Amino acid sequence: MATDVISLIKEDHRDVESLFERLQKMPENRPALLAELAAKFIAHSEGEEDEVYPVLAKRRPEEKGEVHHGTEEHHEAEEMISQLLGTDPESPEFDTVLHELIDAVTHHVEEEETDILPVLEKAVPFEERVQLGRAFSKRKAEVLAAPIKPRSRTKDELLHQARELGVEGASGMSKDELISAVRQKKQAQG
Repeated sequence: MATDVISLIKEDHRDVESLFERLQKMPENRPALLAELAAKFIAHSEGEEDEVYPVLAKRRPEEKGEVHHGTEEHHEAEEMISQLLGTDPESPEFDTVLHELIDAVTHHVEEEETDILPVLEKAVPFEERVQLGRAFSKRKAEVLAAPIKPRSRTKDELLHQARELGVEGASGMSKDELISAVRQKKQAQG
């Protein structure tokens, strides 16, 4: 059984990939699978953001941008999960948002496994990664024990991201419009 934080994170990634596959292949089980995905994804994200990312940012200050980017991607995915939780699992909209979520999370996992985790492995000795794995698991358990509550980016965070992406007219948009515009711009840049 894996104990170091890198192995635990990668196990979570494979678990989410499996949930995505089942969500696509077993539409009759979507309500239960989506609830499982929401709980596990949020717990994983908060575990990383509360326990893992701060250690990496402290050990390797030059990685703060990657850490911030990873956090933004978590929140973006949680917004999509929240949207799915409020969408009829048999509707075409569900399939559209699910596909967007799968693309976004797949992209995040690839970046994390190629950019963040290798740096973490070099920056933190194995014994400390085992301790970090315990803290990560403990935080996930705490989040899993609480009601599911997907987080969302603030309007200011969305405005900042929209400006970075070159979204025109962002300052006059509502939060929901910003979420949609940022998502569309990211897909177009692909």
